[in-house]
Amino acid sequence: MQAPTLPSLPWRGRALAAALLAATAFSCGPALADLAVGAPAPDFALPDTDGQQHKLSDLRGKVVVLEWINPNCPFSRRHAVEKTMITTEGKHPGVVWFGVDSSSKSSNDYTAPAAYKTYAAGKGIDYAVLLDTAGTTGKAYGAKTTPHMFVIDEQGKLIYNGAIDDDPSGRNETPKRRNYVDQALAAHGAGKAVDPANTQPYGCSVKY
Repeated sequence: MQAPTLPSLPWRGRALAAALLAATAFSCGPALADLAVGAPAPDFALPDTDGQQHKLSDLRGKVVVLEWINPNCPFSRRHAVEKTMITTEGKHPGVVWFGVDSSSKSSNDYTAPAAYKTYAAGKGIDYAVLLDTAGTTGKAYGAKTTPHMFVIDEQGKLIYNGAIDDDPSGRNETPKRRNYVDQALAAHGAGKAVDPANTQPYGCSVKY
């Protein structure tokens, strides 16, 4: 079922409306995996906007972060404008960060690589965005929202699944938000257990 389009509202209104639409879409959308923390992360081979293939199994020995992304989503766009992801990535050298877009071609204006490259350059996104237009990887991970975050350890095991932070509305200043991915990466780097390892992702529904 195609999720309804957002009305023409100020940004805050669009974001709140998107959250309600996302919740509705989950009840009637495609079958998604329920990937548990501690499970092996599904392998994938996906092209980036330059056509270069990236395979998860080739990155064994590195920590990998997957961020489900969609430039049409006000939540995803807000984090791009606020540089949430690139700031978090920059705090953890050696971590491999990918954006993943699982939107179907009919529901995303940015599935054309050139358009995505222009968007990424304009927002300062310095990590590869992988195009999963068939939705296979998104469904294998159970990606529900943009953004939906996954952290994978050096052995290919999932160690975090959920939201980027605890502020879906974006009302709080960045220092007052709890950045779950930043905390997960810091804890893992210090040899500690990730806590919380699961949170509820928020955002627009992934448009499979």
